[in-house]
Amino acid sequence: MKDASMCNFIRAMRNCSISNGGPSYEGKDPRLQTVPWCAACHSRPTQGLLCCARCRTAWYCNGTCQKAHYKSHKEICLPVARNLDILDDKAGLLHDEEEAYFETQIGAFGRHHPTLLYMGALKDVVKSLVRAAQASEIQCVWERAFDYTLELQRLDVLAPLDSQALTAFILLNLHRDDDAFDFIRSWMQTDLTGHETASELARRHDGIKKGEWFFPREKNSRYLNMFEVCPNVDYRSVPVAFLVVLLVIKCRLVAAYDATCRSIDVAMATTGGQRIQEVKELVTDMLIDKKLMNIESQRRQVVWLVNAIHGNNAIMLPAILNPEPLLEKYSREGAQGQAAEAFFTLFYGVPCLIRIPGVQAMLEQRFGKKPFYTL
Repeated sequence: MKDASMCNFIRAMRNCSISNGGPSYEGKDPRLQTVPWCAACHSRPTQGLLCCARCRTAWYCNGTCQKAHYKSHKEICLPVARNLDILDDKAGLLHDEEEAYFETQIGAFGRHHPTLLYMGALKDVVKSLVRAAQASEIQCVWERAFDYTLELQRLDVLAPLDSQALTAFILLNLHRDDDAFDFIRSWMQTDLTGHETASELARRHDGIKKGEWFFPREKNSRYLNMFEVCPNVDYRSVPVAFLVVLLVIKCRLVAAYDATCRSIDVAMATTGGQRIQEVKELVTDMLIDKKLMNIESQRRQVVWLVNAIHGNNAIMLPAILNPEPLLEKYSREGAQGQAAEAFFTLFYGVPCLIRIPGVQAMLEQRFGKKPFYTL
């Protein structure tokens, strides 16, 4: 039997879609809590909260709330604590080795058997923390997951694609869309050139300290067209998870633009607003930087990315609207190939997409409300 909790999370995700963002959507997931709250009753008492000492991913008003919530929390708590203990054990074994791996092999942990064991334990920590962050919707839990996944990237310059996709998904959940875009651009410009060896790439990581962001960074990069920035990259070679990340970024831009326009229309519809109708264009220019935001280009990129994702993996987008066939297959026998790729992306990345106003309606218009797909 496969992990039923993952399947249940994907089923529940369908209830998180937003059909219309109204005039208030700002390109961010409103469910993200910047300040912890009680996992049981969602309150923030003035006397403060108690943090779960075992996993440090949940907070409670008091012992009563903690006890009431434990039955569901233990599915999150125990794996986090266990995986952190295993990671500590693996780190201890590496420190006992004659080779000073943490000093001499930064960037090359994927090429040695002892360090591969450590990297596997580190990835397990990231996945369990992501599940904790999905359950809590608390920013500092996502940030903790990000710290560990950034360490994955620092230690292994050629980290597996699923580890790299997790990094991009976590950045989206933290509303760091520019960094998510830059991260994927770095992968495209490095991994696909074929001009550098693994050793040459690893040397880039010399001197990088734990916790440092070490990818090229550009302000407002999310407005760019990735395939104009990287014209030599064939989209058919790009992992579907990365294409979904780009789709999230573009859909957020479009939804935020549309919400801003609706806000302006609401303001102009009031009695006072009627008097300043003639300055509507000026107000729009003040609220939307048209030098950055070419809305027609962004809408075209959304359509292009939908087509590219569907062309690369015909299961992915229909499974967002109708996940049951994929979940049933996964529960019975697991998933391979495109089905496995779709399941991974559905669980870790699609919640960001489905919570953007209008996305579900857009997908339903393209694929129908309950589309069929072949597994």
